[in-house]
Amino acid sequence: MTPEKVLKAVDAAMSWPFEWGPYDCCSAACNAFEALHGFDPMGSVRAQYTGMRGAASLIRESSGLPALAQSLAECAGLIEGRATGGPALSNDHRSLLICITPGLWAGKTETGFAVLREAAKGWHA
Repeated sequence: MTPEKVLKAVDAAMSWPFEWGPYDCCSAACNAFEALHGFDPMGSVRAQYTGMRGAASLIRESSGLPALAQSLAECAGLIEGRATGGPALSNDHRSLLICITPGLWAGKTETGFAVLREAAKGWHA
């Protein structure tokens, strides 16, 4: 896995306008992960995770995004740690990111994506 390959997947998954469900601050990182690894860490909850209300309800029922992210990572068989192409939780615990390379993370914005230097917690395949 190379940073260039991750950036290509990030660009394809996060260059869309923000839309709750398919292209939001959580699903976009999982879309990029799926393009890189062939499976969606959010696959088990995508049917519930539709629109702003569906996303908020699922996050609330899961006791917050950190707990939901941990549960999804475990269900997907991901290992805690930081690695190129792995998902992560943002420092503010409000979105999921994808690791370009340890120390550089991509996260969905309203019109594309931003690159951050830190993440709270990461996982990898």
